[in-house]
Amino acid sequence: MIRYTVELRAAGGVLYSYHTNTYEYPPGGMQAARNVAMTAFFRLKEELPRKPDTFLLHPPEPLPGGRPRAPAAGAVVLQGSPRTHGNSAALAAWVADRCGKAGVRSEVISPDKLAVEPCTGCYRCFNAGRCVIEDQMEEVVAALDRARLIVVCTPVYTETVPAALKAVVDRCQALRARRALAGVRDRGQVGLLFAVAGRKGPENFECVRRVVGAFFTSLGVETAGEVLVDGVDDLTDIRAVAGWEEDAARGLSRALEGLGAAPRL
Repeated sequence: MIRYTVELRAAGGVLYSYHTNTYEYPPGGMQAARNVAMTAFFRLKEELPRKPDTFLLHPPEPLPGGRPRAPAAGAVVLQGSPRTHGNSAALAAWVADRCGKAGVRSEVISPDKLAVEPCTGCYRCFNAGRCVIEDQMEEVVAALDRARLIVVCTPVYTETVPAALKAVVDRCQALRARRALAGVRDRGQVGLLFAVAGRKGPENFECVRRVVGAFFTSLGVETAGEVLVDGVDDLTDIRAVAGWEEDAARGLSRALEGLGAAPRL
């Protein structure tokens, strides 16, 4: 990606700025990033002497700052299933309860209950570090940005994650862009995957592991491990699967220890 910025500066300050990047423009289109940037530059050069207010009434969008904010919640749990009382919801509730016992505050977010539009791939988030779609995703981004531990609890749907969770993962491109523009490379965040599959066999988790792994990698989140529970269709309820809670406790303990918390699970 190549980014272009046109700025109007005076007395050391930026009065007006315009950003664009090469990923914004599809192949075969009538526009290209460099041409658009040059058009903005010449428009500024020609019109500024005659109509300065046109530009001064539109101050530049501030780029995101690189200074980390204090965590609002120790852990954010993305509960990916649309089933309010399903197995992933039970896992998410279990994680929140165990985090509380370890003295770590947590927040459970259910993407299916939020108004989050799918990503359009416009890449305009790489201009100013924010998404141009106005919906509840900004609330999710704010929570994820401040969390120390990110836990994804998801069922396997058609060999991958549910649509609402995938929409959140895709829209986190804006958070990735915000961090890239701010030069933030390490927020000290830890990620953990809990996945539930109806059929038996590790192959059922391949796509889920790739999706969630790419999600963590794109945000610079260190993966603390995963807990994969299969064969749930035969028993219906994850709580009937022998040993699931012990495996979950071990996985969560490792993640909490990575945050410096003393787990009491």
